[in-house]
Amino acid sequence: MVSGGERRELVKTLSGYETFANCGKDDIEALVDAGGPFALPAGWPLVQEGIPADACYVLTSGTARVFHQREQVAEIGPGGIVGEMALLEGGQRQATVTTSTRVTGLRIENDALRPLMQKRPKIAEMFRAVYTAHQSS
Repeated sequence: MVSGGERRELVKTLSGYETFANCGKDDIEALVDAGGPFALPAGWPLVQEGIPADACYVLTSGTARVFHQREQVAEIGPGGIVGEMALLEGGQRQATVTTSTRVTGLRIENDALRPLMQKRPKIAEMFRAVYTAHQSS
């Protein structure tokens, strides 16, 4: 659960990212309300390839490296989303994502995201756009 001040700060931060440009403030508030903050030190796995998916992550600070079959394929920074592929495909993680620096952000359980995406089409569109961009990179 997110406290009042923390909630306002997360909504403000996410609203500033290009990823969320087509989402209204009420969409972003609903997304923040569905999740909770997380923080990990450098060198920790955020998600691991082949493991069943349970949540998505939105980075608000720090960077993380994306590996597919042990080869680095991308780097993600603030405003980046991790975990949308397994959410949308329903299944196992397609990559391992490891923090390069200390990382903070918003973690949303897939069980909370699925109904939210049905109620809020802009959130669903945003996750699909991120998914498409990640597939082509």
